[in-house]
Parts: sequence; structure tokens; C-alpha cells
Amino acid sequence: MLHEAFPDFKGRKVLVPSCGDCYAVFAFHLLGADVAAADLSSQQIKNARCRAQEQGWEIPFVQADSMTLEGLPDDTYDLVYTSNGAHVWISDLPMMYRSFQRVLKPGGTYLFFEVHPFNRPFKDGRLTTKVHVFGRHIRVVKPYTAVEEGRYHWRVEDFMRALLGAGFAVEDFRELMPYKDDLMGHAWYYKTYREREKDKYAKHDWCKYPAAALPAWLAVRAVSNERNKS
Repeated sequence: MLHEAFPDFKGRKVLVPSCGDCYAVFAFHLLGADVAAADLSSQQIKNARCRAQEQGWEIPFVQADSMTLEGLPDDTYDLVYTSNGAHVWISDLPMMYRSFQRVLKPGGTYLFFEVHPFNRPFKDGRLTTKVHVFGRHIRVVKPYTAVEEGRYHWRVEDFMRALLGAGFAVEDFRELMPYKDDLMGHAWYYKTYREREKDKYAKHDWCKYPAAALPAWLAVRAVSNERNKS
């Protein structure tokens, strides 16, 4: 989806809010983009800056809340990108998306990639912080609309309404299944790739393991325009 929007990233101005571990930031840099990173955590910024300096990469890192992006200039970036895990820390989606509109150039692109919210109501097949719990039966443990203290579990509806309310035009929307040749650095149903290969990808068969019928990822591409920015 990124390469469809930008066949060549050389010289493109890219902002990665809620940059976290900065894998996406470093990837954009290596693709030739003029990339900047922002995160509310001073420690994340410090760690990322040290890693960039070790490689000799000149990347600006800014401590800023993604909901406001204070200190970042208007009408500057060709692309704003947020990756997996960014949205659970955001308490006000409309505010964040309006800030993305502000810093994007007219016609600029916002693209996000997240775990699909449909996974949250289920225990079996759901990725946890310590272990991948999976069985032959999936069990509902909470409503799709349930929230968790300190983390914001947005629905697909929330993403779409906030984007449209902020004046974005949604141009692409994809629900992605966990697939065997996943190159996104995630074994999904397994703790390791080796475990997945030893099992011969059996947990990808939804007839045997029902959670495999659920989409794993959600990706959305939206575009800013001059009328909405005004």
C-alpha cells in the first residue's frame, strides 16, 4: 500500500508519530525518505537517537504527543505513518487525525497499520504479551466494545468516523489475514517461526483452528486535501 502511493520514497518528507521502537523510521530512512520521528516518551526518543547516531543516520527525533504534534510545522509532510500498536495509547482519535491533517501537505497521505480489532473479544487465538494462547475452540471473553484501563481499544467504526470527521478521504482499506509467508516479523499463532515451521503451519487452517478465520491486521490509506485543510 505504501509503494502504491509512493513508488519512490527518495526526497519524500515522512513523519512517523508514536514512533516507538523506530523500526518504521529506520526503514523509511533506508528507502531514501526525509523522515522525522515523534514520540511522547523521552526514553524512546533517546534510545532511537542513539541507535541512529551509531549508524551515522541524520534523523530528527522530536518528543511530542501524537494527538497534538506540538512543535511540528503545518503543511510539511508527504506522508504520515503509524504502525502496529500506536492507537492503543491514543485517548482522542479525532484530535490526532486533525493534527495529522495539519502537518500534511494538501494531497498528503496518512497510512496506518494495526492489529485488527476483531481479535480482541476472543481468548483463544488472541496474541497476549507473554504467550500465544490457541486452541481448537475460540471463546468470547469480553464484548467487542469493551475497553481496558490505560489502553484504548478502538473499533473499526471509530477509525473510520474519526478519519472522515477530520476531513480525510479514505482511498484504500484492507483487512489482512495471517498468512504462512508473513514477512512482517510476526509468527502470529506461534511463539517463534521455528515452532510454526515444525507444526507445518497447521494453525493457519481455520477448519481445524477457528481463530484462523479472523483477520489479523487492518490497514487504511487516507488522503488530505486543500479544501478540508482550509
